[in-house]
Amino acid sequence: MISNQRLVSVVFVALIESIACGESTIPDGKDEGLSIDTTSALTEQRQFAGAWSLARIERRDAEGELLSEPIEDRLGYIIYDAAGYMGVTIMHPDRIPYSENEPTADEALAQLGTYMSYFGRFTVNKAEGTVTHHLRGSLNPNGSGSDYKRFYSFTEGSMTLQPPPREDGSKTFLTWKRLTDLPMSELTDTHRKLFGAYRVESVSRHTRDGYALPADQYEAAYLLYAPSGHMSVYLMRASHEPYSGDRPTAEEALVVAKTYDSYFGAFSVREILGCITCPGPRDQGYFIHHRVGSVNPGGSGADVRSHYELTDSHLTLRPPLRTDNEGRQVQSVLRWMRLSPASAH
Repeated sequence: MISNQRLVSVVFVALIESIACGESTIPDGKDEGLSIDTTSALTEQRQFAGAWSLARIERRDAEGELLSEPIEDRLGYIIYDAAGYMGVTIMHPDRIPYSENEPTADEALAQLGTYMSYFGRFTVNKAEGTVTHHLRGSLNPNGSGSDYKRFYSFTEGSMTLQPPPREDGSKTFLTWKRLTDLPMSELTDTHRKLFGAYRVESVSRHTRDGYALPADQYEAAYLLYAPSGHMSVYLMRASHEPYSGDRPTAEEALVVAKTYDSYFGAFSVREILGCITCPGPRDQGYFIHHRVGSVNPGGSGADVRSHYELTDSHLTLRPPLRTDNEGRQVQSVLRWMRLSPASAH
C-alpha cells in the first residue's frame, strides 16, 4: 500500500513543483518585511480578499492546448486577507491515515506529496497583472522565504492564477471559486470582531491545577478567519529545516511531519458555552474548526474545539485538556496577535 501511495505522491509532487515555483527571496522573512502604503495597492489587494475554493487545475502547452484532462478532485483553499496576508492549502482527496498516531518515516514520505501548504504576505502588481506570495513558511522547507509570482485574472465569482511558464512554454492554470460571505443575519458580535489574520505570539502549557510546564514555541504561524465562515491555520517549528537535496529522504520527511502543521475548513462560533459537564469555564464561548483537510491525513473531517478570549489586539485559544504521559491533565494556551485591523473587513 505504501508503494502505491508513494507513486501518487511522486505524481503530485511534480504537479506541486509546477504550481509552487519561486523566483526570489524576502530579505528578512518577517511579517513586517513588506510595507503597503498606497491607496492603489490596497485597492488591488481588496479584490483578492476572502476565501476561495479550488475548482480546477489545467496544464496547457505553449500553444494553449490541454496536455491532459483537467484535475477537478483536489481539495484546496486560498485565503487572502485585505491587509496583505495569505495562506494556501491543496490536498489530494484519497489520502491514507497513518497506521499509528505518529507516522513512520516511510508513511511520512509517502504522504508528503499529497498536501501542499504555505503562508505569508502578498502584494499585487496591477501593471504586470501579477500577485506575488511572499512565503513566511511552507510545508516544503526549501520554499520558506521564497517569492511565488502568479499571473491573475478574474471573472464573475472566480479567479485564475498562473505560475510562470516552464522552460518548454507549458503553463499551469489554477481556477478558484469565491466562497460567499456569511449572511448578515448569521453574524454574531464575535464574528464581526474575529475576521482577519493573526500571528502566533506565544504558546504556554499548565496542569489543571495551574502548574506551569515547558512549551515548544513556533517559529512562525498564521491563523486566518474569512468572512465566508472559513478558516485555515499554519504552524511551523524552528526545527523545520531545508532538505539536504532537492528531494527529501524518508527521515527528512518525518521531521517535516513533526515540525509543520496545517488544516483548513469552516468554523462555527458559540458565544456562550452551554455544556455543564464540559471541562473549562462555563461562561466562555468556544470555536469549532470543522476540518475539511489536514496535513495529518487522519485529521481530515474531525472537528477541533477551543475556548476563546478575543480583544481588539489578541485572540487566545484554549483547546480541550489532554492527559500527558504522567497522567496529568494539561491545558495548552495559544495567544495570537491580530495582524489586520478589524475595520479591514
